[in-house]
Amino acid sequence: MKLKINHLVLAGALCLAISAFVIDKPKPKHPVKYIDPANMDLSVKPGDNFFEYANGTWVKKNPIPAKEVRWGSFNILIQQNTDRLQVLLKEASKTPGPKGSVKQRVGDMFASGMDSVAIEKLGYDPIKPDLDRIAKINSLTDVVNEFTYEHAHAISTPLLGFGVSPDAKHPTVNIIGFSQGGTSLADRDYYLKEDARTVKIQNAYKRYIVTLFTLTGTSENQAAKNAATIFNIETQLAKAQWSRTALRDPTKTYNKFSVAGFTKITPHLNWAQILPKAKMPGQDSVIVAEPDFFKTEDALLAATPVDDWKVYLTWHLLRGSAGSLSSPFVKAAFDFSSVTSGQKVQTPRNERMSALIDRSMGELLGQLYVAKYFKPEAKAYMVNLVNNMKEVLGERIKRLDWMSQETKNRALKKLAMFSVKIGYPDKWQEYKGLVINRNDYFGNIRRMEEWRSDFNAAQLGKPVDKKRFNMTAPTVNANYSPTKNEITFPAGILGFPFFAFGADDAVNYGSIRYY
Repeated sequence: MKLKINHLVLAGALCLAISAFVIDKPKPKHPVKYIDPANMDLSVKPGDNFFEYANGTWVKKNPIPAKEVRWGSFNILIQQNTDRLQVLLKEASKTPGPKGSVKQRVGDMFASGMDSVAIEKLGYDPIKPDLDRIAKINSLTDVVNEFTYEHAHAISTPLLGFGVSPDAKHPTVNIIGFSQGGTSLADRDYYLKEDARTVKIQNAYKRYIVTLFTLTGTSENQAAKNAATIFNIETQLAKAQWSRTALRDPTKTYNKFSVAGFTKITPHLNWAQILPKAKMPGQDSVIVAEPDFFKTEDALLAATPVDDWKVYLTWHLLRGSAGSLSSPFVKAAFDFSSVTSGQKVQTPRNERMSALIDRSMGELLGQLYVAKYFKPEAKAYMVNLVNNMKEVLGERIKRLDWMSQETKNRALKKLAMFSVKIGYPDKWQEYKGLVINRNDYFGNIRRMEEWRSDFNAAQLGKPVDKKRFNMTAPTVNANYSPTKNEITFPAGILGFPFFAFGADDAVNYGSIRYY
């Protein structure tokens, strides 16, 4: 999520350019042009088109690379960090270290993902046990048991989504939250609209379904019938889903139910039985974002033939696994995604692997990244920069003539409780119990996903850990969490042009403020 900060915080940044804060910083070896006239198109009048005036020459000289869908400062920094991760991963894969160590697990995961010969030889063998289990379904109870099993083992997330997160109205408490799901396309409108672009995406999606089914031995004719079945089920789910506009309403999407009360609106889903099987036992309450969706989904669950649900479950298994199987599956997944994204060529395998490792066990990889590329002094400097902004904001609040004293007191209290997370966690997650095998790529992925799911479920009954980072250290992004009242700047975003440890304070205040 892109950073959204209270405008008063941002406004304070201008005052801070002359902050009294001083820290010893290295001087850059080579002068850096933070505003480079070579990037500008001075033939354009700024009053006519300021974007072209400021960026025109740079845009002309920097076309979007074929493996990207956009290009700019963010993407350049992302690529820089990706290149850095390649250095770390290649070194770790050559000298992985003791079993269970950070380097062993990171290095062996990368090595297993780069062993394309072994991956190609396996084809779709890794998911045959799952396909066999789904094929044995013969009742609605079996359907419910299967989707419960898949959620519990982080295999797939058919029908709906649920997990553990802070209660928005009681932010120190973790609770189970349910959200609408069950569809494969990115937005409900892709099922419901009939304009040319949407129809193109729908047709590509159906071709994708047919391709994956035929790759696992289904006849072309049956695969086409399966595509129609899946699209019909998902269209009905899409009709029941709330729009993006409705989902932006935090009051409308906060609906607290007892477990028994939730079961009453979904009589074919007994949550008192399902939640323990999903590794979330002993809960009496849940938050349901879209109750109407679950009512419709429950009715659909009972009205749809079991054989159709078997096709649906098989599809979600195939779709969720395609990127981790042999090249025909990976190619089919990319061919479909390129229709919606516009990406021309697939991201190189080594970069896909670094992204996977960062996403799945990022605090192991993050330890290697920070040790080489982000100094503790840079973290301390950035913490002070943000704290200075907090201090100035507090002074500004006190001087406001349009805010009552009671409101000022509440604003200052919130400001005092505002937490700052910079660079990387003070205490790293060590992923205890996660086993990574150099010769088991697909198994590694399954174990990583299940470990993360189990860790999430284990937060029930524990207070919210406000020291946990919600992004990995190499991530090029930042955010503000209203529930936790915290701001996060990972080490990945703290690079040029958004941050430069050796730069003048005014440059860093201005760059971070811009972001």
